[in-house]
Amino acid sequence: MRLIALLLSATFALPAAALTFTTEEFPPFNFSPDGGKTVSGSATDILRDALKRTGLQASISLMPWERAYKMGLEDKDTCVYSTTRTEAREALFKWVGPLVDNNWIIFAKANSTLTGKSLDDVKQYKIGGYRGDAAALFLKEKNMKVEEADNDDQNVRKLEAGRIDLWIAGSLAGPWIAKKAGVQVKPLFTVKETQMYLACNKGLSDDVAKKLNDAIKAIRSDGTADKIYKSY
Repeated sequence: MRLIALLLSATFALPAAALTFTTEEFPPFNFSPDGGKTVSGSATDILRDALKRTGLQASISLMPWERAYKMGLEDKDTCVYSTTRTEAREALFKWVGPLVDNNWIIFAKANSTLTGKSLDDVKQYKIGGYRGDAAALFLKEKNMKVEEADNDDQNVRKLEAGRIDLWIAGSLAGPWIAKKAGVQVKPLFTVKETQMYLACNKGLSDDVAKKLNDAIKAIRSDGTADKIYKSY
C-alpha cells in the first residue's frame, strides 16, 4: 500500500507537459541574431516574460513560416507566432495576446514616382508578398497582382531590382528588413490595421491559454511591453 501511495504521489507531482512555440524569421518581432542558435525579438521577449510569470515552460523553434503554422494547426500543445488574427483564421486556433501591433503597409522604393492612397489606386501594379502570409493572402482575395516569395528578404531585393513595383509588409518589419538590406523604401498607405498573436492549437487547455492571456495583459498594462518595443 505504501508503494502504491508513493507511486500515486509521484504521478500527481509530474510537471505539466512543456509547450512548443514555433516561429519564423520576422524582425523585429521574432528573429535569430546568431544564425539560429537563439531566438530574439519583441514578441519573443513578451512571451518569455509571460512564461516566467506563469511558471509554464516552452521551447521556441525558428523555421519556415508554412511549417511553423502547420505545426500550430496540427500539434497539441503547440503555438505559432507572430500570427495575424484574421476572420479566416479565427476558428482555427486558441488566441493568446495580442503581442504586437503590425499594420499592413504598401511600400515603394524611396525614389519611386508611383502614388496611391488605396488598393484601387495600385491595382495595375505587381505587389510583392510572401507565401502563406496573411497580408499576401488578403491581397489575393482582393484580386490584386501578387507575386509571392519565400520571405520578405527576397521581396525587398526584388523591389530594389524592379522585379516588383510595390511591396506589402508590416509597419515595423518592412523598414527593418529594408534597412538591413540597404534598400530605401517609403510607405504609400495603410492597407489594414492588424495585431499579431500567439496562435495555439485547439487542443491547448483553456487553463493554460487563460494563464498566458492574463500574463500578457499584465505585461501590456504595467509598461513592460512598451519597454520591450522600444528596445528594438
